[in-house]
Order: sequence, then C-alpha cells, then structure tokens
Amino acid sequence: MDFQLTEEERLIRDTAAQFVRRELISREGDYLRQRQPFLPPGDPPRRDLDREVRAGLEALARRAGLWLLELPEAEGGAGIGAVARALVYREFGRTILPFEPPALPGLLAGSRHAGDLASGKRSLALAFAELHRTGAPDEVSLRFREVAGGYRLGNATVELYGPPADLFLFPAREAGTRLPALFLVPRDAPGLEVEEEGDLTTDTVIARVTFRDCTVPGDCRLGYEYEVASVVAAEQLRIAARCLGIGARCLNDAIEHARNRVTFGRPLAARQAIQWMLADLSVQLRACTWLTLEAAWRADRGAPYFEAAALAKKRAARTAFEAADVAIQIHGGYGVCKELPFEGFYREARMLRLLYGREAELDRAAGERFLKGE
Repeated sequence: MDFQLTEEERLIRDTAAQFVRRELISREGDYLRQRQPFLPPGDPPRRDLDREVRAGLEALARRAGLWLLELPEAEGGAGIGAVARALVYREFGRTILPFEPPALPGLLAGSRHAGDLASGKRSLALAFAELHRTGAPDEVSLRFREVAGGYRLGNATVELYGPPADLFLFPAREAGTRLPALFLVPRDAPGLEVEEEGDLTTDTVIARVTFRDCTVPGDCRLGYEYEVASVVAAEQLRIAARCLGIGARCLNDAIEHARNRVTFGRPLAARQAIQWMLADLSVQLRACTWLTLEAAWRADRGAPYFEAAALAKKRAARTAFEAADVAIQIHGGYGVCKELPFEGFYREARMLRLLYGREAELDRAAGERFLKGE
C-alpha cells in the first residue's frame, strides 16, 4: 500500500476541510442554541437545518466539487475515488450539523433516474435496514420473481432509517433461492406504500415501506449479489470516515479544554489520568484511520475490500463513541450541554455502531473466516 496521498487527493481533502471550517462549524452555534428558555414537557422537537440555509450550503458544495461524490462527472457528480471520498466524509464528520454529501451509489450512473437525482429534482433513500444486524443479505425478507415485462416484489414490510424519498434502493432475494438482487423502485410504484413516518430520535426519522405485489419494469434491477455487497461496503466506508471526523473533533476539543481548564490550581492537562485518556484515544484514532484508508485504497485498485470495509466501520464507530464519551467526561457538566456538540456526537456514534453490521456479528463472521483459514 502506498501511504502517500496524490496531489488531487490532498487538494480534495483541503477543500473539504476549508468548506467545513468556514461554512459548517461556523454555523454550529445557531444550530445548537436552544430557542426556548425551557423545553416543553415530553420529547424535544427534532433539530434540523433551515431550508434556505441547507439550499445555500448545497449550492456551495456543488461549486466546490463536494457533492454526489461517486457519480461520474458526466452524470453531474464529482467522480472521485474511494480514498478521496473517505477524506471528504472524514472532514464533514467534524461538525454536528446534519449536512454532508448524499450517499448516491455510483452504480446508478446510466439509469434513467440518474439525471433527476444528480440535479436534485428527485431524492433517494437506501432501504437496507434488514442488513444492519450482520451486514450481509442473508436475512432479507423481501422476495422477487420475474414476470412478463419486469419483476414482482412482495409481500414484505421494510423499515427505513431516514426520511422517505422519491426513489428507494432495496435488496431482495429471488423466490426459491438465496440469490440477492438490487432494485431501484419509485415511491409511486403500484403496490408500494410508505407508512408510520415519525421521529426515531431528535435527529433521525424512521418509516415503514410495505410491498404488496409491487410490479416494476425490468430496468429497475441494478445488479445482483456483488452490487448489493458493494453498496453495503461503500456505506461502511462512509460511516467509518465520518466516525474518524467525529473522533478527531472530540479529541481536539478535549485537548484544548484540558489545557485551558484549571482546577485546584492545575490545568486538567497536567493530570495523568487525563493524559492517559487522551493518549489512548489518539492511538485508537490513528489505527482506525489506517484501517479506513487501506480499505478505500483497495477499493480504488479493484482488490477485495468488503471485509476490510466492515472491519474499518466496526473499529471506527466504536472509537467515535468512546471519543464522544471522553470529551463529555473531560468537559464535565458542560459536556452534556445541548449547546456543545458532544452529546449529539455521542448519540450519533451509538446509532452508527448499529448500522451495516453490529460489532458482535462482524466479530463472529471474522472468527468464522479465521477458523476456515480464509
């Protein structure tokens, strides 16, 4: 593996870092500030960016080449490699603002919906909730069979983590076999219903998508087992990279606070327990960085990278969770204040640990491969 970034990759990284610092982190204060003196009883309202602010940020990101990272330039995207995408998502992970380049798989290039997705006329949601336990399509309940003029999907209900969109990307298994396939289904397809949309947390929406003998044209199938696995691996790398950004932000802010905060006549940074916490976190972040970049490097060179992406996601998500916990501890009571990003990072990292393969399941799969000598 060549550990040197190319000149283009360094330029992309620096552009993303500058964008995040100037346009996103500078807006965190307004986003996190509580509007009411006291929150009303019950669940607090879901936080989100103002529509006009989001539209302005999207326009700036498009001009900077930080939008639709996987799609080729001919389709309106940035067309950059996996390493460059990891570097971009890492920089966007440094801010609590719910804004980052959309995860639009490159295999959508050439589809009849690619133009509308690239222009923003239509939106896409990945409906891979059934893969979140193991990261593999073994437990997909949605079935398909070929019919005249296309495919029939159903009957099944799939959970969707995130807001519903105009188009859904679903994995499904062929009836009577274990062969998975990937389908791009419009929201208005006959036999498809979106129901029970609501807030999962103060930052996340959940919905249910039900198929009742949903029939789609033949061009809605985008691939089979490899394409399903490639989307999962790309999401695992995206999560790993974002978690690196969360960890780096928490570490840097914790170090700065430890240097400036004086208790009992000494700065926190002078206390050995604090030094150990920060040193251990720094080592973990460095290890996760190399795991993530190695998996992305393998993807760029056409080498097997699915297992490497799963390992990177597992380690990075856990490290981001621990980094948020360390930052909260070092900041004390301020650490859980809504006007600081750490409590949001803590909740986000906990959620990311559950997506596209839980740690225990990934460990079990790695152990089985080791025992088989693979």
